[in-house]
Amino acid sequence: MLVFTSGFLEDLNFSLSPKLRLILQSLGVLLVVLLAPLVLKDFSPLFSLPWIIALPLSVFMLVGVVNAMNIIDGFHGLAGGFSCLALGFIYLAAPNPFILALFWAVLGFLVLNFPKGRIFLGDEGAYLLGFILGASLMDLSIKGVVSAWFGLALMVYPVTEVLFSIVRRKLQKQKATLPDALHLHTLLFKTLQKKPRFLNPNALTGLTIVLANAPFMWISYIARHHPYALLLLIALFVLGYLKLYFKLKEGQTCV
Repeated sequence: MLVFTSGFLEDLNFSLSPKLRLILQSLGVLLVVLLAPLVLKDFSPLFSLPWIIALPLSVFMLVGVVNAMNIIDGFHGLAGGFSCLALGFIYLAAPNPFILALFWAVLGFLVLNFPKGRIFLGDEGAYLLGFILGASLMDLSIKGVVSAWFGLALMVYPVTEVLFSIVRRKLQKQKATLPDALHLHTLLFKTLQKKPRFLNPNALTGLTIVLANAPFMWISYIARHHPYALLLLIALFVLGYLKLYFKLKEGQTCV
């Protein structure tokens, strides 16, 4: 409820500061991490963490996924389509009626969100989906159903987006919490806008990124018990992301 409320109030134009939203999210996540519990300590085969370090790291990771999902929300079908894929692979890895129900709920949302954008997730919807996805993946890892690296591999796109945005803004001496139009999806949208044959660059942006992520997510599911394969996949995705990002940015600069 705290995570949901942090976005719900913003969508009602109460204009919560980024700091206050992070506080609400962190409190909600901390409660879940402690009570569930969802303290992720085992990152085999690389390392294992003591509880005192694993606790704040687990909170940081889950809050990060919550905000990462919100960052990629903004184009028709993008956050919803990505969430559908993630929920589907989570269900395949460990069948769960709640995950299946949420999958169909998001699919129903997509019918009205894509391609015309008749309804939207809003901050509260994106935060809530990010929270459920992150918590579910952490739970599967702690129970030993999947490798601890499966969650990162499955969610590597939004996680890369948020981490790269933080680093990029720090290098530019800007606040990491301030929004901008320099995300991968916004650069792709600007590129597609220049193509007159594309009737709906908004929807095409979301569809393109979801389809591009699908093979990586599928391979992540296949390799869910193989940490080294997952780590290699993560590295390949990040390299591909950076190459595409700077290519798109260069294209914008040249115009």
